[in-house]
Amino acid sequence: MIHLVGRGRVGLALAQSLPGAQLHSGREFRGISSLTPEDTVLLAVPDAAIAGISKKLEGGQGVRLHCAGSVSLHELGPGSCGVFYPMVSFQTSPNWAEVPIFAEASDSAAKTAIEALVASLGCPPAAWTDSAKRAQYHLGAVFANNFSNHVIALLQSYCAQAGLDPQSYQAMVRTTIDAAAAGDAKSLQTGPASRADQITLDRHMDLLPKELRSIYQALSQSIQGTLP
Repeated sequence: MIHLVGRGRVGLALAQSLPGAQLHSGREFRGISSLTPEDTVLLAVPDAAIAGISKKLEGGQGVRLHCAGSVSLHELGPGSCGVFYPMVSFQTSPNWAEVPIFAEASDSAAKTAIEALVASLGCPPAAWTDSAKRAQYHLGAVFANNFSNHVIALLQSYCAQAGLDPQSYQAMVRTTIDAAAAGDAKSLQTGPASRADQITLDRHMDLLPKELRSIYQALSQSIQGTLP
C-alpha cells in the first residue's frame, strides 16, 4: 500500500497516477496505524514539514520517502527511508514517462520501494544520487523553471503596460526555449547585449518602466559577461 501525505499539487498529481494509493492531509496528519513492512509512505508536503511528519512515523513499519529536491535524506530520521524527487513543475499532472527521477535510499527496502514507485508511474529509471548532488540538480531546476517563467511573466507585465499583444511573442518563446534546450544556448545568444549595441540598449532603458530597468540592465550585463 502507498500512503501519500499532502494534498498540494504534488500529492494530488501522484494520487491521480497511483490508483489505490491512500491520500492523507499533511496539515492534520497524526500518523498512520497498522503499517506493514510492504507499505510506503510518501511525504508530498512543504520542505519545512518533512522532519516533523516523519518523526510521527518513526518506530513504525514500512518505508518513508520524501519528494523534495533540496531536503537531505537524513531529515527523515532513522529507519528505512529514501528520497523520490521528480524534477518537474507540477502545474498539471505530468507525463511521467518524461520526468527524471533523482533517488536516494538508506537501505535495500527503501531502494526497492522507490523502484516500484518508478515502475508504477512509468518514469525513466531513477538516477541514484546523494543529497548534495540532488540539491545541485534542484538549484539548476530553479534556473530552468522558476527564472525562465519569471522572465516570461515580466514580458507579460511589460506588454500590459505598453499596450502590446503578448500572444505575438508565443512563437518566439517556444522556438527560443526549444532551440536553447536542444543545443548550446550560449552560442545561440542574439540581441543588442550580445553584439554590444549600446545605442539600442540605451533606447530600451528609456522605454522601459522603472521597475524593469534594473532587471534589463542586470541580464544585459550578464550576457555581455559571456562574450569572448
